[in-house]
Amino acid sequence: MNFGRLLELLVAMVAVAIAISVVTTNLLAAACLLQFAMLIVLEHDSEKFRSLIDGYEREVTFLKWALLLVAFVSLW
Repeated sequence: MNFGRLLELLVAMVAVAIAISVVTTNLLAAACLLQFAMLIVLEHDSEKFRSLIDGYEREVTFLKWALLLVAFVSLW
């Protein structure tokens, strides 16, 4: 496993930790952060998911950024 993949999985773990900490105060932010983490893990661990998104990597990246943006705005 290269350093970039390890860093992405670390970011996913931090997103889950933040989602758990804010779930009682902001359900939208928690849901967005959990979905963001799930997309990262699916990209790394699921061959079927990678075959489904083949050719749509840019759109999935946009979706991940949008989830983070919604989570950030709702936390602010």
